Amino acid sequence: MDLRIGREEGKDPMVTRGRLIIELFDDIMPRTVEQFIKMLENRVEPTYRGSNVTTILPGDYAIAGDRTSFQEGAASLGSQVVFSRVEQEANWQVPHLNPGVLSLADAKTSKFYVTFRKAEELDGWHAVFGKTVYGFDMLKAVSEHGNENGNPKEPVIIMGGGSIPKGTHPREFLKAMEVPKDEEEGGYKKKVMRYSSMYRHTGLIGN
Repeated sequence: MDLRIGREEGKDPMVTRGRLIIELFDDIMPRTVEQFIKMLENRVEPTYRGSNVTTILPGDYAIAGDRTSFQEGAASLGSQVVFSRVEQEANWQVPHLNPGVLSLADAKTSKFYVTFRKAEELDGWHAVFGKTVYGFDMLKAVSEHGNENGNPKEPVIIMGGGSIPKGTHPREFLKAMEVPKDEEEGGYKKKVMRYSSMYRHTGLIGN
């Protein structure tokens, strides 16, 4: 899943781009996982492309996938139910054990949680369907762009994503994104996350 932090317009814009590699639990929630991947890949509705991370509580969690809130006012069908098998598939015993766990906000919308720490208060209420395995530096950057009231300091946008073919090591997908030779190319500066291994599955992010 590719993310962008910041604006590409305005005075002295600065953009951070990064990628999360997520292990999805298709053995637990196969139809939910299949639909999640499709929504990252789709360029038309239903899609996550262009949707905002609307809530960021530093060191706690973020809520992403709100398709009623799109960058640049793109039209959306955010009220459409996209995960139709949650109640049948969900294993409510899977815990939010570490940073980077993904779980559905509810069974009626496309929103999902991404944790920055062990989040026991979400256990039993939100169905876990995946966990982050690489890209914890980007996860930390997202955490740092939140406020205590949950409002992001800058826009954090889902740019898209896809699935890694079976048998392919995810590290191959963690190569740094190319930076324009001219940092002013495109009218904005870019910062690229280098995917350091400092932030792992345990401990806290953003504290």
